[in-house]
Amino acid sequence: MKTNLQRMLIAIAGLLISANAFAHDFEKDGIYYNILSETDRTVAVTYYYYNNGYYNYFSGNLIIPAKVIYNGKTYTVTSIGEYAFYDCDGLTSVTIPNSVTSIGDCAFEACYGLTSITIPNSVTSIGAGAFRYCYGLTSITIPNSVTSIGDYAFRGCYSLTEVTIGNSVTSIGDYAFSDCYGLTQVTIPNSVTSIGESAFSSCKGLTSIVVEDGNTKYDSQNNCNAIIETSTNTLIVGCKNTTIPNSVTSIGDYAFFGCSGLTSVEIPNSVTSIGSGAFKSCSNIRSIYCQSATPPSYPSSFADDVLMYSTLYVPTGCKSAYEAVDPWRNFWNIEEMEFNGIEDIVADGDEINVIAQNGEIVVNGIENAMLEVYNIGGQLVYSGNSTAIAVANKGIYIVKVSGKTFKIAL
Repeated sequence: MKTNLQRMLIAIAGLLISANAFAHDFEKDGIYYNILSETDRTVAVTYYYYNNGYYNYFSGNLIIPAKVIYNGKTYTVTSIGEYAFYDCDGLTSVTIPNSVTSIGDCAFEACYGLTSITIPNSVTSIGAGAFRYCYGLTSITIPNSVTSIGDYAFRGCYSLTEVTIGNSVTSIGDYAFSDCYGLTQVTIPNSVTSIGESAFSSCKGLTSIVVEDGNTKYDSQNNCNAIIETSTNTLIVGCKNTTIPNSVTSIGDYAFFGCSGLTSVEIPNSVTSIGSGAFKSCSNIRSIYCQSATPPSYPSSFADDVLMYSTLYVPTGCKSAYEAVDPWRNFWNIEEMEFNGIEDIVADGDEINVIAQNGEIVVNGIENAMLEVYNIGGQLVYSGNSTAIAVANKGIYIVKVSGKTFKIAL
């Protein structure tokens, strides 16, 4: 059921649309069409337009035909037009024919009940807001034929847990997957050369981010669980499991925006600037480790809870430098510590791996291993034979096992 606010927004959108709306050319089996070309005999699916408004009543399972007959002529359906199924909250599944090459702006926006949709390999573009606020959509495969994903295309698909992006996609628009709370992992194919602002912002369930090898524009070096723009060494998308590599010199605008699962941040001394809103709405951060003697520039602020309840760790002798500039001076708790070169350690492992689980450091791939665990200050906190140890305090830890070194955040 829609709230009054949702209905008001839809009504406002309808008024805005009506100024540029156009009447359908014909109707067939309850679906409305506009003729694109009489010469090519092509049509686009559109909405029902009447009395300065649009009306869509589709519900249940819908199969869009590849061809339709009108006035004795056969037309091919080549496009799902803008707003074609907008606000069809009773629609549960849609099958699109392989004659369709484009899905227009807001074509399925606010189809709250939509749980399944088949996008054929013929589709080359997905328009802005095409599936925005499709709350019931749980997974989607974007075929290899698609080259662009529009702005806001899947924004607010709260139930979306899995998305497969085809390796023909070259651009992902602004806010394309923002507010997809259920999304846990993202793989960026090597074909992608453009990722828009806040493309994955507020994806608070995101734990894994991978850029495929061979991508010339972006990387996710050292399994950092982030997207880095290679040419500028700027981290543009992060998540709660991100480890910022030492090669990164800047953190981009809104890189961690809405990452409510982020509790600890380690900023290496290579970072000199942090973009606007990079940590906006990250209210659960409780420890920040800034390893640079010179405070990184950051034009925004942190949430009040972060400023009051978290601890900002800075290099020994640098506390006064951080207390002299915004936003760092606003932290209630600033402590100095020796980082002892820990920023140069890179997690490495093949069959052996180390993870954080339920407040413990757990070693997989070897039994009763000899462990050495150090805190970020370089102090030894555990040494002995074990595959799991409990750690009293949250933070960054260095684990040495079987000749390999891992960096773990608890």
